[in-house]
Amino acid sequence: MINAEGEWEVASKPDWCEVSPASGNKKTEVTLTIKGMAKNADSRDGKVVFRLKDKDYTHECSVSQYGYEYGEDEWITLQKATKGNNGGINIVLLGDGFNAKDIASGKYLNDIKQEVEYFFGIEPYKTYRDYFNVYTAIPLSTESGVGTVNTIRYNRFNTTFTGGVKLKADYEEVFDYALGAPTVNKSNLNQTLIIMVPNSTDYGGICQMWEDGSAIAFCPQSTYGYPLDTRGVIQHEAGGHGFGKLGDEYIYHNAFIDFCDCTCCGHVLEFNGAKSLGWFDNLELTGKMHSVGWSHLIFDNRYSDIVDIYEGGYMHNRGVFRSEPNSCMNNDIPYYSTISRESIVKRIKLMPEKPTVSKIS
Repeated sequence: MINAEGEWEVASKPDWCEVSPASGNKKTEVTLTIKGMAKNADSRDGKVVFRLKDKDYTHECSVSQYGYEYGEDEWITLQKATKGNNGGINIVLLGDGFNAKDIASGKYLNDIKQEVEYFFGIEPYKTYRDYFNVYTAIPLSTESGVGTVNTIRYNRFNTTFTGGVKLKADYEEVFDYALGAPTVNKSNLNQTLIIMVPNSTDYGGICQMWEDGSAIAFCPQSTYGYPLDTRGVIQHEAGGHGFGKLGDEYIYHNAFIDFCDCTCCGHVLEFNGAKSLGWFDNLELTGKMHSVGWSHLIFDNRYSDIVDIYEGGYMHNRGVFRSEPNSCMNNDIPYYSTISRESIVKRIKLMPEKPTVSKIS
């Protein structure tokens, strides 16, 4: 948008830029078109100079174009499944808030590849890595970074912090974009794990999950100390919630879950809703030894020294029970409990048919 005091014109521009219109009067909407360049071409910089007619007033707009080995929105196969049924399980990683400079410098793809290694750096994903297809693409953002309630960043999927540690994006746009991955289609989209990597170092992971099994795990590149670092975020949000459908084991409230009246957490209704979908295998609302989902592990000699019944989980310290003292679903340590690993392996080998929105962070 040009907002001038009178008539204006384009005084100069790079030959690889087109400005339309090239002149106008006062406030005018202007379109700047950048001509395409070949892959791996050298980067180029220039300036578009606007001038008020008959006056010595000018304004410069800097423009840069970066060469890269991949084109905008081009899909990249990072890993192809060699085991499993139906061609493997799909994981799609998409960055948001990465501008042309971030991409051309190699930062974007390096960040994505590091996230992949973190995801598969924990059992049972480490052992079953060959069951997964892993894809990424080059979604270009106008600006670098992620917005907040106080700042605006123009990024590809409108990813933004909404307050606290919550993230949101244009979910329909994300799902539509993921359909471009080589083996992703409408029939398996709900079984495809989408991992959003916002260009942010804040700790604000969250996983949006839908009743049909669809999931978008937001995994910022946290610079918090261990275990709340980047690795911890993706292993908790993507590996634990997004694919594993596990429940949170951390505690916010010193209260019984069925009597707590807080408005910030789910309670018995939400918990049972998740259970009805086949989720939350790592948690129970009963402490009876032969009724918990991990009863078969309590006296198994391989696990009996650690598997038992511990009270506390799903944000409440009473009325919810977990199987081990600590795990990734509590504070992001690189360890899933025994029942969690068992549940994840079952999902890898079976993939639920069809396990409105549930927020799990």
